[in-house]
Amino acid sequence: MRRNCALLQPSNIRLPRDAKPQCGVATPRCQLVDPDNPLFYHIVSRCVRRSWLCGFDRHSGRDYTHRKDWLVRRLEQLGQAFAVDIYAYAIMSNHFHLVVYHDPKVSHRWSDYEVVDRWLRACPPKLPDGTIDEDLREIQWRAYLSDANKVRRMRAKLGSVSVFMKLLKQPIARRANLEDSCTGHFFEQRFYSGALLSEETVLAAMAYVDLNPIRARIAQSIADAEHTSIHERLKGEHCNLDDYLEPVVAGIGTAPPFQLKLETYLDRLEVLTPSATPRWQPAKLKRWHDQVFNLKKRQRVFGPEQLIKHWIEQRGWQLRETPLPR
Repeated sequence: MRRNCALLQPSNIRLPRDAKPQCGVATPRCQLVDPDNPLFYHIVSRCVRRSWLCGFDRHSGRDYTHRKDWLVRRLEQLGQAFAVDIYAYAIMSNHFHLVVYHDPKVSHRWSDYEVVDRWLRACPPKLPDGTIDEDLREIQWRAYLSDANKVRRMRAKLGSVSVFMKLLKQPIARRANLEDSCTGHFFEQRFYSGALLSEETVLAAMAYVDLNPIRARIAQSIADAEHTSIHERLKGEHCNLDDYLEPVVAGIGTAPPFQLKLETYLDRLEVLTPSATPRWQPAKLKRWHDQVFNLKKRQRVFGPEQLIKHWIEQRGWQLRETPLPR
C-alpha cells in the first residue's frame, strides 16, 4: 500500500446492514470480511451488557484485571496459528480492540503437516491441571494427518476470522464463568469488524486502539498503557525505535511492510495525548486527530472515498451518507 496524501482522508460514509435492510438481520460476515483478498480489519468485541468483567467491578468490589492477561496470552497463542497478523490490540475492562491483517487464501498454501501443526498449537489436548497432554497430542497428530477431510476442515477454520474470534473468546468465557461460579454468555455473540482500505487508515486504527487506555483515563501516558500493543512494542531490551512497524503477533507475516518507524508512530500517538506539548502544525494535527477518532463511528469500511465506493459496489450496497467535502 503506497502512501497517497491526496487520498488518505477517512470518509464518513456509513453503509446499510445489507443490500436490502431488514429489521433484526445482521450483515453476513462473508460480506464484511473479504473472502478472496488480504486486508486489514479493526475488530471490537464487548462483554455482555458492557459489564466490567475484565476490570474492577465497583458493585461487587472484586478486581478482574487478571483476565486481561488471559486474553493477551490467548491472542499470542492463536495469532501464531491462524491466518492473521496482529498489529494492534487493547484489552479494556469491558471490551477489547484488535487491528489484524487477514489473508483468507494463505491457509490453502500450507501443507497438511503445517495445518495439523498449527491446529494443535491453537487447540492442544490438555490434562485436568491445564498442561498439554503430549501423549494424546501425538496420537491426534497421526490421526489428523491420515484423515484428509479432517485436514480440509481444519484448513478452512484456520483461515477464518470468525473461528479465530470464537476460539479466542470461548476459553476465556468458560474460565471466567468457572471463577464466578455461574453460567451464560461472557462476551456478546456478534463482534464488530471494519475493513481498512489504506495504509493511513490502518495506522489511524492502530493509534485509536493503542490510545484506548488513555482515553478511558486508566493510563496517564503511553508507557502506562498496559495490555496494549504499544506497551508490548516498547517493553524489553529488544525495543528499537528505528525498526519499522511489524506485527506484534505474526501468524503469516506476509503483510506489506509499513514504511514507518516505531519512533515516528510513537510520535503520532504522543501528539494525541492530553499532556502533549504542541509541536505539530495545527492543520496537520487536526487532520490526524480526525483520522484517528473517525474510527469511533463503527462503519463497515474506512478509507479513501473511491476505494469505499468500489468496496460497496462489489457488495451491492448503497451509500447511506455522502462524504463531507474536504
